[in-house]
Amino acid sequence: MTRVLPTTRITVDLARPEDFDRVGEIGVAAYRAVLDLSEDYATALRDVAARAADAVVLVARAGREVLGSLTLAAAGTDWADIAVGDELEIRMFTVDPGAQRRGAGEALLRAAAEWAGEHAFPALVLSVVSAEGPGAPHRLYERLGYRRVPSRDYVGGWDPHPQMWFYELRL
Repeated sequence: MTRVLPTTRITVDLARPEDFDRVGEIGVAAYRAVLDLSEDYATALRDVAARAADAVVLVARAGREVLGSLTLAAAGTDWADIAVGDELEIRMFTVDPGAQRRGAGEALLRAAAEWAGEHAFPALVLSVVSAEGPGAPHRLYERLGYRRVPSRDYVGGWDPHPQMWFYELRL
């Protein structure tokens, strides 16, 4: 007889200081898994304390295990790159490569939309690097109601200048 063990429920809450090192490690590992990460950006990913002081950092957990995080930044703030007007931007959205496809990314995106709605933001925006065209992240965004806005796509300002695909979720 095969016994199915219960899975640990994924929860999302604000990052706590004791999470910062782990969130930084996950960020660097996740970015390195998909692109050539510069040391400057790796340093920014690791400095979760600075982000948490100026923006909202959400963390996905399975029990006590931190699985991933994202940063929410309002247009015009230091951590926002692409948000304009009254948009809220998702930045540094990462899931531990060893924990992907467990629902942490979806949980983070749903929590971000909930947080944005509670704080009267009419839209969430994000961009995703895509050297090879649409992939799993694109399907997740679209399944959760994000729509592509090709007129806001751009080319990354770092080598090798990747295509950045723009997505928006109207709340």
